[in-house]
Amino acid sequence: MINQSAYRSSYTYGLFALLAFVLLFRLGATPIYILDEAKNAQCAKEMMGNNNWIVPTFNGILRTDKPPLHYFFMIAAYKIFGTTEFAARFFSVIMGLLTVLFTFLYTKRLYNVFTAFCSALVLVASTHFLFEFRLSVPDPYLICFITLGLFSAFTWLQENNVKQLYIAAAALGLAILAKGPVALALPGLCLLIWIITSKKWKTVFTWHLIPAALLLCIISVPWYYAVDKATNGTWTKGFFIDNNLNRFSDPQEGHGGFFLVTLLFVLVGLLPFMSFIGEVIRQRKKVFTHPLTKFGAIVTIAFVVFFSLSSTKLPNYPMPCYPFAAIVLGAFIAKLLNKEIVSKKYPWYILLVFTTVLPVGAYFAIKAEPEAATLASSLPLFLLVAPIIMLVVTFMYKYDWPRKTAIIVLSFTALNIAGLAYAYPELYKQNPVAKTMEILKNAPNIYAYDIFNPGYRFYLDKNIPQAYNKATMQHWLDSTGNAIIITRTDYLDSLKDMQLQEIARHHDIFELPTTVILKHEAKP
Repeated sequence: MINQSAYRSSYTYGLFALLAFVLLFRLGATPIYILDEAKNAQCAKEMMGNNNWIVPTFNGILRTDKPPLHYFFMIAAYKIFGTTEFAARFFSVIMGLLTVLFTFLYTKRLYNVFTAFCSALVLVASTHFLFEFRLSVPDPYLICFITLGLFSAFTWLQENNVKQLYIAAAALGLAILAKGPVALALPGLCLLIWIITSKKWKTVFTWHLIPAALLLCIISVPWYYAVDKATNGTWTKGFFIDNNLNRFSDPQEGHGGFFLVTLLFVLVGLLPFMSFIGEVIRQRKKVFTHPLTKFGAIVTIAFVVFFSLSSTKLPNYPMPCYPFAAIVLGAFIAKLLNKEIVSKKYPWYILLVFTTVLPVGAYFAIKAEPEAATLASSLPLFLLVAPIIMLVVTFMYKYDWPRKTAIIVLSFTALNIAGLAYAYPELYKQNPVAKTMEILKNAPNIYAYDIFNPGYRFYLDKNIPQAYNKATMQHWLDSTGNAIIITRTDYLDSLKDMQLQEIARHHDIFELPTTVILKHEAKP
């Protein structure tokens, strides 16, 4: 591994080429199946089909979960590549590349180029970071524009550069279009803490705040106003009350957890280099000597604390802090490689244990999943490459930290390619949507009883009517004759008196429900 004196710009070009490869390689190989991916990808498809850029719908019903920015990008990708899995995820990859680019460029500007390189390295090696930017969900867009907004606002405060204020306003306006008010509230809190602790009041009180605020509103407000008018306030109520306030106050969709789970998400999510966090804390007087690392710590702590207080907890919620946590870790790694500080050996052994336990855990998890149990003997083999590399280094060589860091990057890059591009797609091809689509494609009439897997809708060219009681379903069947019904085992008792034939049953992979496909044939 290089140090600051040996750094060349070609190393950064190589790092970004590697990032682009890992993000794009076999991007469309995994089916659209995960609930959030399916609903977001299909919603964009319906908006495009309806030529309606204002009102989002899923299965023909108003969807109030998310603002529209990611839908707009997905529509653009659909027009270029067609309505495919690759297209639905393409601009998420672009957001990932931009997020790392913004992190590198601003860290280079505010700190130095080698620390910028090491900070980018932290993100490029992170499995969770890469995984999120390969999904058709709004979070990649939120993370990207919050990253740009916070970096540019911080640069404005440090350099009194008004241009950066306007960049921040535009970026945070787009972030609001990506996820809603949290995209302004949390960055605003982080900046306020920095202003107070660094006493930047003189920079803050400028008339430029007024046109900057106006720019933010011009970007973010018109769509919210338009959708409110178009839906008579229904979207506004559903989004701000149900999907923001209620998510903070009550666990939604079973995504609760204990207070420290958000911290755990971040600690695991930024592996491998988060294994050095103990050393970062131990040597904090040497690490937090620069304003940017101090600001990075503020952003990281603010996001972790906020989402720890939230009742709904998901791994992607604190992810906008990843670039700023990466700067803290990157500063430590840069000093370590420059031999300005010395690290103890335990971070290496943490990674060795983690990479060894991972394939073992994957084996038992896959073995316990009925739909994928046959893959348990093969898929975990993809994950063995990282522990093998690290074990060889541990027992055969006594490398110093520069070389060990190179081995860490090599091991986790191999792990990420094997896991994200091969193991994960093969595993998720075992989902009930993929296994039963051939039955549904030729069916003249398709209905759903109560809840159904949203992945079905992405692969079908028509809405799936949903019945929530037996009488409605019976009426539809009497009217149309032959039909296929998608339901779950939880609701079979409600349909047991109807003349229906079960033709498929598959457990929703790594979920609680089991999908059932029923067939109804009209009497001759």
